[in-house]
Amino acid sequence: MKRDKLTFLIAELILIVLAAFFIHKIFQEDVAQKRVAVILQNSGDTRWEGVINGLKQSAKTNNLHLIICNTDDIVSAQDERELIEEQLENDVDAFILCPAPGTDTKDMLDWLGEQKKPFVLLTEDVYIGEQPEASGYATVKPDNYQIGYTLGTQLITQDEDGLKGKRIGVIAGRSKTEASVNRIQGLKDALEKQDCEIAWEYNEESDTDICAVVDAQESVDYMVVMDTQALDTLGEHAENGVYKDAKIFGVGTSMKSIALLDVGQVQCLVIPDGYGIGYESVEEIEKELTRTFYTLKSHEKEVKVIYKEDLFSDEIERFLYSYE
Repeated sequence: MKRDKLTFLIAELILIVLAAFFIHKIFQEDVAQKRVAVILQNSGDTRWEGVINGLKQSAKTNNLHLIICNTDDIVSAQDERELIEEQLENDVDAFILCPAPGTDTKDMLDWLGEQKKPFVLLTEDVYIGEQPEASGYATVKPDNYQIGYTLGTQLITQDEDGLKGKRIGVIAGRSKTEASVNRIQGLKDALEKQDCEIAWEYNEESDTDICAVVDAQESVDYMVVMDTQALDTLGEHAENGVYKDAKIFGVGTSMKSIALLDVGQVQCLVIPDGYGIGYESVEEIEKELTRTFYTLKSHEKEVKVIYKEDLFSDEIERFLYSYE
């Protein structure tokens, strides 16, 4: 008799556990996914290929609904605020942003923080001023200073004269951005003790014919192109690996950049881990949304130096896989 009662109690407990499990699964499936808005400058541009792949894969893994906003030029903090306000009206839960240029962006992001919506910056920090200074916001990005410095060291090692007497032209991304300022400073610091000259600098602007801009500049031996869109355009118009007798070294984050390196139109690429930047940005947001006492953290992602002969190495193939 006692054995029958024990068996009955065990069976009842098993049924209760199973019922609780299925009830939990039912309610879990009914819970709406958290919605995360992504705002990138010219979101359809090929420079974002790796980043967007990382964002999407991480959103799938972490059960978040990603809204990649269809954007054109974002030339000011006000432009970005208007996009954010549209998504606030749609009641999104969090943001992943590439910060707008200019010093006003920090005040705008302080305002966003007051809306009690978590956000992560990706690819670069907020521009504070010409003296580099961290904003304190959670940021997932490469070391932009190191990107510029690495390009400088590659120029030195690849030039048979160690750049003695050589002239260099520099094309960066938008002015008054953390990425452009730090990349240029890194390049200058790397070249500081070399007998070479930075003949001119240019910050990329919207709707500009970069080939016409370069054609109007003095001739140089090397061009260091820190903006992917400009690099892809100049590389496409290069002949026998040079554009206006200048060899092209630069930052490339698109499949086109890699193809241009493969055919010899670009000499050297420094490639940030765009996929990792996108993936970890979403991971940070997921932790903030699901963990009560979690504090958003910054991450710094690696960069790779790639020459044509490196393209088929196992390490580089794995790295570039995320761009496909």
